[in-house]
Parts: sequence; structure tokens; C-alpha cells
Amino acid sequence: MPREKARRKGETLFLGVHARLVFLNEGDEAAVLDLMRRFSSAMRFAYQRLLQGEDRKELKREDGPLCALFGLNTRFADGAVEKAQAALDAARELGQDPR
Repeated sequence: MPREKARRKGETLFLGVHARLVFLNEGDEAAVLDLMRRFSSAMRFAYQRLLQGEDRKELKREDGPLCALFGLNTRFADGAVEKAQAALDAARELGQDPR
């Protein structure tokens, strides 16, 4: 019988993976670092807009602010909004002021 930890109702298991990126040339590394910088900025922007009560769908649209201001495609824009929403929910769950 496999050993499993008892989980509370609604609790999910998170499995993370750590990796080290190795780049063959500096151009690839610069492109990835630029994308990471823009994604982080977009996530902070989305967090502030969610605090102001803006709609998630409006933020991540192709002609929305995340795509236009940060040069992200809709998939990355949706990821930034999702991470911002998760951070907002976590702060509220812990009873912290999300501002």
C-alpha cells in the first residue's frame, strides 16, 4: 500500500522543478533575461491593476496594456496576470494588507 499524506479538502500537491539554463551564446542569454525582466514588470503592473479592481480579461487582451506596454504575447500576459492574482490571493489568505 503506497504511503500518502492525508490532504485536506481542496488542497493540491505542488511539485516544483529546479533547473539551470546553459546558453550557447550571449544573444540567447540576453533575450531570455530581457523576457524575464519584462515578465516581472508586467506581473507587478498586473498586481497593481488588480488591486484597483480592473478586469483580468482586459489586462491580458492582445491590445491590452500588458501586451502593448511590455511587448508580451497573450500567453505570457495571462501568466503574469495569473501570478499576480496568486500573490494577491496569498496575501489576503494570510490576513496581510495586499497593498
